[in-house]
Amino acid sequence: MIRQIIQSIRLYLHRNGKFYGLSISQIGFVPNNKGLYRLALLHKSASKMTTNGVVLNYERLEFLGDAVLGAIVAELLYKFFPNKDEGFLTRVRSKVVSRESLNELAIHIGLDKAVVAKSDISRNKHIYGDVFEAFIGAMFLDQGFTNTKRFIEKFIFPNFFNIKDLVTVDTNYKSRLIEWGQKNKVDIHFGTEENSRGRRNKFCCLVYIDKEEKGKGEGTSKKEAEQNAAKIVIDILTQEANGNIEI
Repeated sequence: MIRQIIQSIRLYLHRNGKFYGLSISQIGFVPNNKGLYRLALLHKSASKMTTNGVVLNYERLEFLGDAVLGAIVAELLYKFFPNKDEGFLTRVRSKVVSRESLNELAIHIGLDKAVVAKSDISRNKHIYGDVFEAFIGAMFLDQGFTNTKRFIEKFIFPNFFNIKDLVTVDTNYKSRLIEWGQKNKVDIHFGTEENSRGRRNKFCCLVYIDKEEKGKGEGTSKKEAEQNAAKIVIDILTQEANGNIEI
């Protein structure tokens, strides 16, 4: 369905402004200003310049789309998880709108094939996530907040984001800690050993941050020990930063 939407808009841009492929009931709207959608697909290497010297590409729409997408996702998560706290909602929103997530989404719906560029952008896959945000910015200017929200809620979320998976992601403390380390260029190392004393084997995991021991956890399996250790370290880092840290 999403690929059909993108294809229909591409056809719309190239066939005298006539909208092909999907009915209004399927997509929720018919694009009005095709120039906005063309601009959303225009990479800076193919920038155009107006008679007033203004450079045109998708970057301004990307800026707008980033804010619009963030607001819509925040509202949807607020409704999806009425009993979750602010920290949980912030982490899940960050996962949904992360560059990696948006890149995968953009490629899956075919935006990577629609980008207009005069340089090789195939290796810079983050660009496709940028284009998706620009696409949302174009939709917002063309259709307003309500239709853009409907597009995200009815087409994007059901097809690309599993609510149960989002909850699982939040409780994967090891992944959260590793992602935080990568984002902040901090080396995270997990050292796990098995203790075979007694009837049941136990595992002990030490977490090192830049080669300095930061915390440890235990469990009846290696995975459980690593998760427990990661949670303890996250709690320590959060306490040290007085809550002013996002992991």
